[in-house]
Amino acid sequence: MNKPIPMSIEQVSAVSAQAPLLLLPGTLCDQRLFAPMLQQVDVTAIVADMSGAITTAELAARILRDAPERFSLLGFSLGGIVALEMAAQAPERIVRLALIDTTARPDPAANAATRRAAVATARAKGMDVYITDSWGRLVSPANGQRTDLRDTLLAMARDGGPEALASQSEVAIARADSRPRLGTIAVPTLILAGEDEQVCPLAAHAELAAGIAGAQYFTIPQAGHFAPLENPAVVARHVRQWLSRTDTHKAILADDQGAIMSDSDTNPKSKGGSAAIRQEDVLQVERRDYPDLAPTGRPRSQSLDGFDDIYTDIVDYIIRCTHKIWDERDIGLIYTHYTHNCVLYGTTGTIYNREDVVRDTIQRLVSFPERRGMGTQVIWNGNDQDGFYTSHLVTGSGRHTQYGHLGQPTGKPFVSRTIADCMVHRNKIYREWVVADQMAIIKQLGLDPNLFAMRTARTKFDAGLVSLDIGENRRFIGQTPPAEAADTSLAHNDIEAQTIEMLHDVFVKRMFGRIARDYAPNAQYHGPLMKELFGVAAIIHQHLGLVGSIPDASYEIQHLASNPCEEGGTKVAVRWIMEGHHLGYGILGELGDPTGKRMQVMGMSHYHWKDGKIVDEWTVYDELSLLVQVKLGQLVDGSLE
Repeated sequence: MNKPIPMSIEQVSAVSAQAPLLLLPGTLCDQRLFAPMLQQVDVTAIVADMSGAITTAELAARILRDAPERFSLLGFSLGGIVALEMAAQAPERIVRLALIDTTARPDPAANAATRRAAVATARAKGMDVYITDSWGRLVSPANGQRTDLRDTLLAMARDGGPEALASQSEVAIARADSRPRLGTIAVPTLILAGEDEQVCPLAAHAELAAGIAGAQYFTIPQAGHFAPLENPAVVARHVRQWLSRTDTHKAILADDQGAIMSDSDTNPKSKGGSAAIRQEDVLQVERRDYPDLAPTGRPRSQSLDGFDDIYTDIVDYIIRCTHKIWDERDIGLIYTHYTHNCVLYGTTGTIYNREDVVRDTIQRLVSFPERRGMGTQVIWNGNDQDGFYTSHLVTGSGRHTQYGHLGQPTGKPFVSRTIADCMVHRNKIYREWVVADQMAIIKQLGLDPNLFAMRTARTKFDAGLVSLDIGENRRFIGQTPPAEAADTSLAHNDIEAQTIEMLHDVFVKRMFGRIARDYAPNAQYHGPLMKELFGVAAIIHQHLGLVGSIPDASYEIQHLASNPCEEGGTKVAVRWIMEGHHLGYGILGELGDPTGKRMQVMGMSHYHWKDGKIVDEWTVYDELSLLVQVKLGQLVDGSLE
């Protein structure tokens, strides 16, 4: 294999600035594949001819003969496969590498017959059948009805013809397994995949990202296999950023042994990390200070149709507007950030309109005029057309210095956690679930939880609210045992499905030993009452204690979202409900002896999965809400006066 040629930094800078972009289209594709993207990228581009050979090695060699001396290389699908072969044959000529909707894996042996049969069908019935028969796998469901997209693919297939399909199929069949040689790629590498990709699986893209040092991997929303045509704006943005990277000297500048000179701080492989995997270029909260999360002058990195211009992505929206409303006291922003008929579900009641959200916010700030809320995590999914779903973990602090909903000021400080899940569309929240750990605040302020719970319950009872016990809850249907298998239909990906299965085993089947299997031995639990627990044994005890207080409780997951994490691994947000009766003893000590009263726990949890294990769990539910429910039940049956 050829070694990189040593160059000075000045020479590298000149090469980087002048290198044209060589584009390799996929099977039956041509320049039309890249046209929408190139309209948004200012670069000298050359689209390679993907014909004239029947093996990957031959095609790579032919393209290299006609290519510029040095170039940035972008390959789509079959073009990505050939690009990997070119990187193996002539690494010294490639300044940057981008791989879109492709794979480094060899073609399975069984595919040869399938590919050749497709060629025979295309020759017999025409090229349209090649596209129409596989349409559902080629594009995202969001684009299934796009006639312009279908027309472009059909036109390229017709113009390519059956002979091009035949030769390109042989190239795909003959390709090498590029995975063992990914570690030799030493140029800035971009990997993109449509989030609904079905032709080249996302797992194959993860292999590319893991195998190439410093590779950046992004999934493209509302796109399947043809991401450059389905969502060209997002693809173009990533390509522009890739082309503007100034660290190409790490790839080309080498000593006479061919060793790559790179700064270990910017090379995740050198510290045992993994390549960054992100959905688009959306901010993440954990490693950034507030000015970075609510930036000035940052270009919009995500499509936010209908959102205020100040917001650059959905995380910026959640962090910035929460900060402005609660910390800067711009409470009036609620009028532009909530719909008039918004519904806010809390642990002790529901709010059904915007004006009451304003009133409730003012009342809480009256009691805590020094309150501050620090955004800790935002986990999200969705898009600006269908709507976003966000799960925002906040660590709040302050002092109780003014008379308000908690009575006379105590002057004491507090720290508590809150998770707020929001449904957002066109700059407005129209549904929100808030779980605030009020019991943590009550205890830190030195107030009596029983007195406060009784006062709250009495207010609700006097308003005619009761909690009716309707008998057997839904944990058991007659005498049927809990379902053996979890329903994973809410999951959007494998890690969410694994989370559902773990929670089903623990909370539905009561198999608490699953915690020891899925949690890292040194896992940390950040829980209600600001608990910080360490290790599997303590986490098992915590969950066992919750179920112990409500031993007949059913457990239902209402929503999940997840994001790949800059810290490595994936973070998953879960909103859940437990329903049952106060029939036992557990960790909910303020409830006292079992009362038999019906109760509902609305909880939210964030899990950090890394290397197949949960390393952190953040869970918020409000023990004060449970105490209020017990008191209300006692008022209803007359056991309290």
